[in-house]
Amino acid sequence: MPAPISPICQLSPRQLRLIEAIAEHGSVHRAARVLGVSQPAASMLLRAAESQLGHALFLRTQAGAQPTEFGAQFLQRLRIAVRELEAVDAAAAGAGRPLLRLGAIPRAMQAILARALSVLLTAEPTLRVSVDEAPARELLDALRGGTLDAVIGRSLNGAVVGADSSSPHALAFERLFDERTVIVEAAHGNSPGRTALAALAQRDWILPPRGSFARDLLDSSFVAAGLQPPLPRVESAIYASSLELAAATRMLTLAPDTALAAMPRTGRVRAIDLRPQLPRSPVYLVTRHNSAGLTAIDALRKALAAVRRS
Repeated sequence: MPAPISPICQLSPRQLRLIEAIAEHGSVHRAARVLGVSQPAASMLLRAAESQLGHALFLRTQAGAQPTEFGAQFLQRLRIAVRELEAVDAAAAGAGRPLLRLGAIPRAMQAILARALSVLLTAEPTLRVSVDEAPARELLDALRGGTLDAVIGRSLNGAVVGADSSSPHALAFERLFDERTVIVEAAHGNSPGRTALAALAQRDWILPPRGSFARDLLDSSFVAAGLQPPLPRVESAIYASSLELAAATRMLTLAPDTALAAMPRTGRVRAIDLRPQLPRSPVYLVTRHNSAGLTAIDALRKALAAVRRS
């Protein structure tokens, strides 16, 4: 005897997108206008959805529509489901070729991702990949929200496991490699040899914005040494640009050791032999717990493992 069909599986994509739009815009009227349907038609779709689910999703008042307790829980999972439907639409638009939506911190491309994508695309000739490069916080938010399938990035505040793996927002972290951030200067004259952080406190700096991983790491290292964190002369979020500027001036900047190793060996910049060194930090493959078994993610995992072995 076939298993009964869950009520949520009977909801149409139109109903799912309407429910998300009502939550986003705060009323049935505004949601209907955004989706290009009449308000009576939107109200009828919502009533049918609530009837199928057996619960009210919104409290309707003169001020608009607010999610019920059940509606708020439903919406957490719905937002991910709608993003997955959009991914299916994108695959259909690509002649049925699957699409992997990948996020990566900017340095990941040089460190591992370019080689991994070469392996992946060779092994999966029909797979398409979109890559979004951004800071880790933005990428993890997008992953939780369902607009990305996987992220090559860092954890935030040291948390590497979702508090509840049954939560739609719970993430799984698989350690790929450790990376060290180094302090870089132009290669003018002889190397100063081993250098303490205090000796660099009065130098001019090119730094990424506050809130970025490297900037927070440097600031916390200065504070731990009892020093005032430096105020940058130049702020730049692109480390490749910062390296070019450091090579042309006497200012200091930061770079991951993997990026410095990947630069052409022109002798224009060098890493300062800082003692103690800035701590190493892990880089992870991050996925949602509920994405286990997706073929494209499994293929990416295998490609990353192949690169790490080589």
